[in-house]
Amino acid sequence: MNPVTRISWAVLTLLFVVGSIAAPAGLAAQDGPQRLTLSEAQAIIQAAQRDADRRNLRLSIAVVDGRGDLIAATRMPNARPTTMDTAIGKAMGAAIFGRPSADLAANSGSPLYQNMNDATGGRLRFFQGALPIVRNGYTVGAVGASGASSQDDEDNVRAALAAAGF
Repeated sequence: MNPVTRISWAVLTLLFVVGSIAAPAGLAAQDGPQRLTLSEAQAIIQAAQRDADRRNLRLSIAVVDGRGDLIAATRMPNARPTTMDTAIGKAMGAAIFGRPSADLAANSGSPLYQNMNDATGGRLRFFQGALPIVRNGYTVGAVGASGASSQDDEDNVRAALAAAGF
């Protein structure tokens, strides 16, 4: 092999290797500013706790990312233990479907919703009380609350998102 051919093959190989390990352009564009950070999740939870304290509610509050994976959660003193799973499940559904959990309740028996619930190990909860977190047109996560009436849970989440700047 002559030196020019050898260099050409080396360059092509290098480009192939570098191209193989780089993230696809669409995926790379969604990372970075589209991700919900831990500090943002904690700020949402703190705002939800302040609102719940003002209204004398004892809630569990959960923040998930756009895939529905848990980022942060808390159970306030005297909140029932079962409220944590419900808050997480509400938030997961809102994130996965990109809609308020109240909108999901009406279709919770549909095959699509049941299949999604099965795929998550039965962890989705199709009850009012969670809202998606949208940034630049992308659902980057969701926050859910549980422990009061469904409307109080949703009102708490809405107030928390507003207070945290979402």
